[in-house]
Amino acid sequence: MHDDTSWSAPGPDDDLPALPTAPLLHDDAVLDAALALIGPERAGPPALWLLLLDADARLLPVVLPLVGIPLQPVPGDVRQVMVAIDDVLRHEVPGGALVVAVVRAAGGDRGAFERTWEAAVREAADDRGVPVRVVLAVGEHRARVLRP
Repeated sequence: MHDDTSWSAPGPDDDLPALPTAPLLHDDAVLDAALALIGPERAGPPALWLLLLDADARLLPVVLPLVGIPLQPVPGDVRQVMVAIDDVLRHEVPGGALVVAVVRAAGGDRGAFERTWEAAVREAADDRGVPVRVVLAVGEHRARVLRP
């Protein structure tokens, strides 16, 4: 079982909304939690938001927004991100999983941008053995769970 206090520290993320304490057992619950965290950044530049779930499907206070991503993913860059996520999951959150939100103002559906990034993330994660719980498409006015 995870000790929630081990992740608690004062810092620049203090303005984040309160994280749900219950396990996020359904993809819609993951989507709702991600939308609360992303907030007004839904209207910002293209970004990947990476969130971690523990082995009990509880959201950890680890939020990594990669802002200003290119329209086409660079496979080597995506692989490097997965190396870092793999390291965190293996050493700090055994049994945990990654949640990825592909964010752009005009997004939130299954467009070419979202499909391309989803494929790149899933391929890099599979290559590293990083479990991906779900990939989300998030836009300013809509959002959805992307199904493989």
